[in-house]
Amino acid sequence: MKKDIAVIGLGTFGYEVARQLSKNGHHILAIDTDEKKINQIKDEVDIALIADITEPDILKKIQIDQFDQVILAMSSNLESIILGITHMKKMGVKHIIGKANTPVQREILYKIGADEVILPEVSAAIRLADKITHPDIIEKFKITDNNTLMEVVVPGKYEGKSLKDLDLRKKYGLNVLMLSRDGQTEVVTQPDLKFKKDDIIFVIGDESQIKKTFFK
Repeated sequence: MKKDIAVIGLGTFGYEVARQLSKNGHHILAIDTDEKKINQIKDEVDIALIADITEPDILKKIQIDQFDQVILAMSSNLESIILGITHMKKMGVKHIIGKANTPVQREILYKIGADEVILPEVSAAIRLADKITHPDIIEKFKITDNNTLMEVVVPGKYEGKSLKDLDLRKKYGLNVLMLSRDGQTEVVTQPDLKFKKDDIIFVIGDESQIKKTFFK
């Protein structure tokens, strides 16, 4: 579903978020106080504006409350973020995503009304550490607090064995949903299907349990 999204603050993070969301077909309004940054992105988004979002009149003029999501990406200016979020909450903005540099800043943004706050550097550090530690993890997605979906290469110790042999659901609470083999991906329906070298599976369950089961 395509969304109307405002991205405020065009540093490295905000610029790339705006570009990628636009590439994915969303309608993007990019905002910054720096004319140079606006000129750099104006051809890659629907609208690019030089504006100060700490001014409520400006927010009203651009009808910020009509956007599905607002992403505040200028984490270096906490005062501006606080003012921006405060004004937007009063105007009834549907969903505000803030970018924080530290855990303390994240807590502040939540307390003043942000619906979601991300710590990009922390997230990137965790992904890099996971990639180095578990190179066979291709991708992972947090589904709920207790469940993560991981795309992993089947370890050598499981080659020639089937789901029935491994009994992952009963022993570890893990469910294998799909298997990718020879460029073809399909839903796993046969418990007797034996794993082969270079098979890739999509498994869901507790993240720590998936790592213990497949990488130790």
